Amino acid sequence: MGIVVSTARASALSSADQSNNPFVAWNNLGATATLGGTAVVTGGEAANAVTGSTYDKWRPDVTTTTATLTFDFGSAINISFAAIAAHNTSTYGASVRVQRSTDGSSWADAGAGIVTPATNAPIAWRMATTGNDARYWRFYWTGLTAGDDLAVGISFIGDDLVIPRRLYQGFAPVLTDTEVQLQSNVSIGAHLLGSSVISRGSRLSAEITHVAATFIRSATWLAFQAAFGEGKGFFFAWRPTKYVDDLHYCARDGDVIRPANSGPRDLMSIGFSARVYQNG
Repeated sequence: MGIVVSTARASALSSADQSNNPFVAWNNLGATATLGGTAVVTGGEAANAVTGSTYDKWRPDVTTTTATLTFDFGSAINISFAAIAAHNTSTYGASVRVQRSTDGSSWADAGAGIVTPATNAPIAWRMATTGNDARYWRFYWTGLTAGDDLAVGISFIGDDLVIPRRLYQGFAPVLTDTEVQLQSNVSIGAHLLGSSVISRGSRLSAEITHVAATFIRSATWLAFQAAFGEGKGFFFAWRPTKYVDDLHYCARDGDVIRPANSGPRDLMSIGFSARVYQNG
């Protein structure tokens, strides 16, 4: 399961009729925290998990059945979204959850529960947007075996931004790789001798119309738009309740976002293209 949602957050989204609205999450507050948790192997520093890149990974020295990556924010803050990507949790049959603590020693589930993934695709937890304050947060893995080479490229702690319009026609979900480059061998008689994959990957694009101008001109959206333009990584889900596995870690591929006025009312349309990274 790619996206899990706490009961409180599910209720709030349902009441606002936004359960299946797309969302983005880009501002990783975890990069501002003091990181800790399980000791790491050489080169597997915790800071690797908050750089935004997928190639450098946090790699704990797993000596028991558990591993933790902790975030100390110095004071209590509310976290409504957490996610991991470019990880190998499923490879080792492990489970992972998000926990919170007010004192750094007693931990409680942050509300969205435990995930035992069937693949190494991204995982996200959506929690309450208020009333969930804590100074300390962590990802907590269980079900490991001593010596497992757990690795996580992206560990995100922050908030998600719900876009107040749904995606309907025209969106092509990433169900399998959308970009596969082949090298094919053909005989003189035009028979196929075989093909080999040179490279593979995925891209997606989204066009969202008739969005209130007040949302597009808000400081929060403009902050995402600026980060997107700079090629910063972000999480994106197009219909998060109906298609919980359609969660992607992406970065800009193509033009910057340029909102356009659409219609006589004070509405705007937006669109973007992105490359999908480490999709499982």
